Amino acid sequence: MNNMYDVLLQIDGLEKTFVQGGRKLTIFKGLDLKVEAGELVALVGQSGTGKSTLLQLAGLLDQPTAGSIYVDGRPAHHLKDKERTQLRLKTIGFIYQFHHLLPEFTALENTAMPRIIAGMARDEAKDYAAAILRSLGLGKRLDHRPAALSGGEQQRVAIARALANDPKLLLADEPTGNLDPETSGEVFDVLLEQVRERNIGALIATHNMTLADQMDRGLELKGGRLSAF
Repeated sequence: MNNMYDVLLQIDGLEKTFVQGGRKLTIFKGLDLKVEAGELVALVGQSGTGKSTLLQLAGLLDQPTAGSIYVDGRPAHHLKDKERTQLRLKTIGFIYQFHHLLPEFTALENTAMPRIIAGMARDEAKDYAAAILRSLGLGKRLDHRPAALSGGEQQRVAIARALANDPKLLLADEPTGNLDPETSGEVFDVLLEQVRERNIGALIATHNMTLADQMDRGLELKGGRLSAF
């Protein structure tokens, strides 16, 4: 039986509203979500239903209008910006559809950057980054800049960067959406392996139902709420 410390993300009664053109737009209505250590949860839903907004809230990049968000057992919905940033840096890794690698830096430098920002010595950060990249099959690409890498290799570097600070929670927004089907499957297999090995909790938004069906469970976002599928 899981204890409370196995729950890496817990969202209760989430509400999020925006005001556009003087009109109030409600995105979420009492949404609940739980992600535990070692599980991959697929997040699906039509475009415009709020998948990216939910990931931003879960990743502490935005604040809810109402409801509570707990990350690794810590209440995060009332934290100030600096505290949210620290919790995010130490606990959460992000992967996006477009890799967002810095073009002037090598694969090694892109991957090491989160640890350097977190205060680790540069050489130590690079050694750690190299180990992650090798585990993802990129040992011969450490000194290559993004332009010299294939799309699949670039996205694996993005995964390595997301893992650089040993996150407990991984949030991914269409992580294979910009890749062809074969490369998409290969990159997803790498991601799956890393989540299992590291006992990470992962919430992955995707339109690819083939990938969604490989995850531990799936949630559909519709009408501001989540339901299992």
